[in-house]
Amino acid sequence: MSALKPMLLERKVLPKVWGGRALEQVIGLSLPPGEAIGETWELFDRPEGSSPIRGGGTLAELMRTDAEALLGRGVARGHGGRFPLLLKFIDARDALSVQVHPDDAQAKVEGDSGKDEAWLVLQTGPQARIIRGCRPGVAREQFAEVAHTPAVEELLWAFRPQVGDVIHVPPGTVHAIGPDVVVFEVQQNSDVTYRLYDWGRPREVHVQKALAVTALGERAATTERPVVEPTNLPDGGIELIATEHFRLRRYELQRPFTLSTNGCFATVTVLGGRGMLGWRSGGSDAPIQLTAGDTVLVPAAVESVFLSSIGRLDVAIASPGGV
Repeated sequence: MSALKPMLLERKVLPKVWGGRALEQVIGLSLPPGEAIGETWELFDRPEGSSPIRGGGTLAELMRTDAEALLGRGVARGHGGRFPLLLKFIDARDALSVQVHPDDAQAKVEGDSGKDEAWLVLQTGPQARIIRGCRPGVAREQFAEVAHTPAVEELLWAFRPQVGDVIHVPPGTVHAIGPDVVVFEVQQNSDVTYRLYDWGRPREVHVQKALAVTALGERAATTERPVVEPTNLPDGGIELIATEHFRLRRYELQRPFTLSTNGCFATVTVLGGRGMLGWRSGGSDAPIQLTAGDTVLVPAAVESVFLSSIGRLDVAIASPGGV
């Protein structure tokens, strides 16, 4: 029997040219002073580094020694045997590049997974905008001619997001976040991004690679607000999205709640409030104290955990898709 237990993860903070300081106010994160922070990686398992576990060890080490007990039987590992998901907070003070991600087959040449992702909008400002997909009727030749120029903006579908919106961005979908948007992101464990246009910033673009994986036509066109309709769950939560790669739920708790893993891993990310997370440990482990921004990884080997709020507790729960 595995000795794995729920674990509190330490984040990685990434300065970005388009970032800001909003994660201090929106989530309550402690950020390095004087830097524009674009992303924090709340759960990650990449070749260049992996989530440190508070108390010792890393996620990568657990994937090497106890992957099935961590993930669950039948849950596929990510590329290279890594953890299959990556979780982020993103502060797009300015607009991210117009970009696109490959699918699993297309990403093999990069030695990585494809990138299916979804965003939960946490804050919007006066200039808030998200780009997702192209306008109807955009032909490939038309798009390719201007994809790396300011003229591409006329072909893209942009809209003003609202707090609580969930936007799904499958591989092949041209997109950009910002300006003035903060999101929580769940994605396949991939770091492959092909930039098409970067608003005049002097960063590398990858036009030919991007065009090769960009989906156009009816599947990629957008004609209305491209948000996922949430579903109310019998246990009082909301299912925000379910894809073949991940499932994301949200719970706003004011009373104790039991989260069953059903034999698969789950992650608990605190979007707001405070609380505690406990489990049946025979009294050998104290509950984990939860504050805003914390992410706890619950292994599949743990049948259930008990969440209790201190006042209120707003959590996003990610788990594998397609199982």
